[in-house]
Amino acid sequence: MSVYTDLSAKEVAAYLSQFSLGDYENHQGISAGVENTNFFVKAGEKKYVLTIFEHHNAEEVERFITIGRHLAEQNVPVPGPIANKAGLYLHELKSKPAILCPCLPGSHPEKITADHCQQIGKALAQFHLAGEGLPLEENNRGLQWWPEIGRELIQISATQSSLNEPLITEEQQSVLVDEIEFQESNTELWYSLPRGLIHGDLFHDNALFEISEFKNIEVKKIKKDGDSLGAILDIYNSCQDAWLFDLAIVANDWCASHNGTWIEGNLPALMAGYQSVRELTELEQQAWGMCLRAAALRFWLSRLTTQQHQAEAIAKDPMSALVTTTKDPMEYFLKLMRHRETKY
Repeated sequence: MSVYTDLSAKEVAAYLSQFSLGDYENHQGISAGVENTNFFVKAGEKKYVLTIFEHHNAEEVERFITIGRHLAEQNVPVPGPIANKAGLYLHELKSKPAILCPCLPGSHPEKITADHCQQIGKALAQFHLAGEGLPLEENNRGLQWWPEIGRELIQISATQSSLNEPLITEEQQSVLVDEIEFQESNTELWYSLPRGLIHGDLFHDNALFEISEFKNIEVKKIKKDGDSLGAILDIYNSCQDAWLFDLAIVANDWCASHNGTWIEGNLPALMAGYQSVRELTELEQQAWGMCLRAAALRFWLSRLTTQQHQAEAIAKDPMSALVTTTKDPMEYFLKLMRHRETKY
């Protein structure tokens, strides 16, 4: 993810000294993503991922560690943090919580297929059910957050200089107010949906697939025989919320193009994979359109918030633009508009 906290080779080597992993070799910032600072770290000829949490406190990270270890015990494919010589999983770097995880094999799918969607749907349902018994916090970017952050973003837009393009146009502000009113009018329905552990951010760049290959002797070349889901990454938005909302987050990313049109075959495959483990209730089927809109609203707002925070950081330090990644808020505004215009 974006690099907000820089580390020298000496600092990383000192951090690694508390583990039994071998000598430090090198490290490299990971520019993809938006929230935490991540580095690829090589030590003892093996590769790891070092995460520094920019917005979560130690107590919150301890909760993520508990969730990750619990899921791993339930055979959900998530990378577990590595304990140091003292048996501790949570550490501190530059006064911020930090963890070290193994770098798992595989890659993010470049072109998402129906097979990818079927596999991730099944894995998501397993993820949901595996969370039973965990102490969970309510989603802090859910139904209660949207009106609060929406008002804040509208206020920022109102105070921006006329020389700058507004964060949210007047037309978008009107859509935002109307959508929040719609979601709030369905509060009773929202809290009646089956709930539990959700991932909260299962985009395709938070999953790794390993390519299965076999050799075709006749044509003497390597032929791909499908991709196998290897890992679900970045559980740092995990919390308690409606399972259908989590499924809608996945659908909006894995099954829809940038402008919100459905990719042929992907959504039915996602739903089939999910329901092979957990069937949707009648109430969930009725609420599908509402949750698709809610998932699009959530990421439109969070991307706008990140865009604003990154603009402020770049104004203070122009060099930070070289190591940060901004995901386009307009993508999720377009997806929201598409869902608002569609009857489900």
